[in-house]
Amino acid sequence: MNKILPLSTEYLTPSRSIEILTLINQKESRLVYVYNFEGIHFRFFDSILSLITFFEQGIEPEISFLTEQELDKFLEGFGLGDLSTELNLKLNYRYRDAGNYKQFGSVIFSNENRLSIEEATQLIREKLISEEFFVPKNWNLPPLHFHPHDPELDHDYHEFESWEETCEKANDPREAGVFLQEIQRRN
Repeated sequence: MNKILPLSTEYLTPSRSIEILTLINQKESRLVYVYNFEGIHFRFFDSILSLITFFEQGIEPEISFLTEQELDKFLEGFGLGDLSTELNLKLNYRYRDAGNYKQFGSVIFSNENRLSIEEATQLIREKLISEEFFVPKNWNLPPLHFHPHDPELDHDYHEFESWEETCEKANDPREAGVFLQEIQRRN
């Protein structure tokens, strides 16, 4: 059985709060987050990332409760090794046309092999032109050209921005490691 230690309560409004709790048992401890909506709906988050995703994108958590008693019962029996959040990797990139207008985009890959952002960045940088540019069609990524695309003025080069971890669903069928292996072989 877990011991529940409240760390802090942040009030968003007088009737809405975020509670940061530490769950402790004999072997482990873990931080969890509860969004208390007016005392009538309690949303449980096992990571700060999933909490942020809820507020930024409205993605509901998988676990919620209508009473505080149900929540407490769940927290007391919650396996601290449970619910490891599957984080996907998001590749952020942009296109800058001849007039210096920018178009931003991203592709989300599953990350079953738990590739770190640092590893993914190192692997992609090895295959960039001047450590910054790539042509999306060479990597089977969607181009971000503005309409209308004038091939006499505009180029095909896109700029790598960053990798980031996300709870968003993958929108590319490839796993991040598979994508990076493909670009290693292509160039």
